[in-house]
Amino acid sequence: MLGRALNFSKELMEEIDNNYTDSSLLNEDEKAALRWAEVVTLKLYQAGPGRKSERPEAIKKLKQYFSDPQIVELTITIGHFNFWNRFTDSLEIDLEDPKLNSKFKKSANIDVKSYKSFMQDCWWNSAND
Repeated sequence: MLGRALNFSKELMEEIDNNYTDSSLLNEDEKAALRWAEVVTLKLYQAGPGRKSERPEAIKKLKQYFSDPQIVELTITIGHFNFWNRFTDSLEIDLEDPKLNSKFKKSANIDVKSYKSFMQDCWWNSAND
């Protein structure tokens, strides 16, 4: 739903779902952010039997493109969506249900320029971040 609200093309959403690491539609910073979302969501930051933590490599790549405050903000956003998915899934709230989805129609379009400007003014403290 969020991808549609941000006017992502169907092709881009399919690439994100299937193989974002090789996508020609994503920049390296976007790929690093998606990788971080994977690490956080799948708890790959924890080592497991026969598996080392994937955090060091992912965070190193992330720091090539994002400041520490941006990484914190990204992690909070990822955590929020992880919470939201678990909340709605456990209560069996079907957000794709057309009747329920229609309640979100008025808020379904996000102007990326306005959002970025807002975030720069409030959080990023710099037009270059």
